[in-house]
Amino acid sequence: MTNEQKRNFLLYSAGRLVSLIGTGVQMIALPLYILDLTGSGTLMGTFALLSMLPGLIFSPIAGVLGDRRNRKKIMVNMDYLRGIIILFMAYSAYQGWMNIAFIFTAQVFISILDSVFGGSTNAMLPDLVPIEFLTKANSLNSSINGISNIIGPILGGIIYGFGGIKVVFLINGISFVISAISEMFITYVPHFEGKQKISFKSMFSDIKEGLVFIRGRKGLKELLLFALVVNFLMAPILTIVLPYVLRQEIGFTSEQYGITQSSFTVGILIGSILIGTIFSKSNPKKSMTLGLTVEAVMFFIISGLFFPNIVTKFGGASWTFLIILYINLMIIGVSNAFINIPIDTNMQKMTPTNVRSRVFTVLGLIAQGAVPVGMQIYGILLDLMKGYQIALFASIVSVIVIILFLKIAPEETFNPKPVSEEA
Repeated sequence: MTNEQKRNFLLYSAGRLVSLIGTGVQMIALPLYILDLTGSGTLMGTFALLSMLPGLIFSPIAGVLGDRRNRKKIMVNMDYLRGIIILFMAYSAYQGWMNIAFIFTAQVFISILDSVFGGSTNAMLPDLVPIEFLTKANSLNSSINGISNIIGPILGGIIYGFGGIKVVFLINGISFVISAISEMFITYVPHFEGKQKISFKSMFSDIKEGLVFIRGRKGLKELLLFALVVNFLMAPILTIVLPYVLRQEIGFTSEQYGITQSSFTVGILIGSILIGTIFSKSNPKKSMTLGLTVEAVMFFIISGLFFPNIVTKFGGASWTFLIILYINLMIIGVSNAFINIPIDTNMQKMTPTNVRSRVFTVLGLIAQGAVPVGMQIYGILLDLMKGYQIALFASIVSVIVIILFLKIAPEETFNPKPVSEEA
């Protein structure tokens, strides 16, 4: 890497770190504030929905913007806009204007701005670093996500506990402005000349172009289909089944449950560091195969730990049981990094920069869109079956899916040529 590329990547990473920590601070503090203000779990759930759904719906449009506008300017402007909105929320809280309707309205806008920010910054990374550094750059990026997911919630709880929601908004708003200022110094050449015209007709045409591109790339389709199925099967185990089993079936305290929530993120951080250092030059297929194998084994072990006789053997909601569970979840996080970083890198290599934002946002919409469906189905199943039965069934199906994927997927899925090398 040249000195300029190193400086650009450092500024890019610093901007993302500050933005993501700020988001994490607010995302932990606001639900607590809503609960303190209203005591309503339903309103907390509504806030969670508004934090995800608008951005998910808007993501295809965010992809078009990322391909038709300067990605650096989008990155900077989104941080400035989020900073301004959050600073206005701080002012409103100081003035006593804050209410639930105001918070929900602001969160809709923030969710959309988050989507636009992500659509451009995720596609921008391969333009900032040489292709041979891409795996290491993605591992560093994943480490930044992991660090922010650990630091953000911790800071959010501390700041809210000592200073209240006003201080949370103030610090968070300032952090976004600082992030935007640092990003302004990135040297970035847009992948197009002039300003691209955008209309409703061209927007839908551009989204269609992204879909057509995905449909025409077998390796990309295989990765998307695999991510969709695995997200549908396994993500709800961690987000729906695990909390239910720990709290309702085993009886973990809120403190014990809270400790388990950091395990997966810590694992991802460790895995990202390993990929970025020791395994940075490993064959992507070997890394993914290792990650998928270990993850499948760990999910089987966790399914076994949920069996009533095993829970009893470890003393129920004991600290011994928690430590064993924590280690297993952490290993799943490590293996997840070995899967996702090569997948992200391969997708970046398969996709030319002029359609990258559209392709990535469509991929994200389809892959993540399966998660809420899976959550709803698993939630229904928990009223009909025991948690360990659901986890065991999902683990068996996922193993079948993994074996089929590793055997059927073409070589370009694992070791694609960069698009610049293709005819």
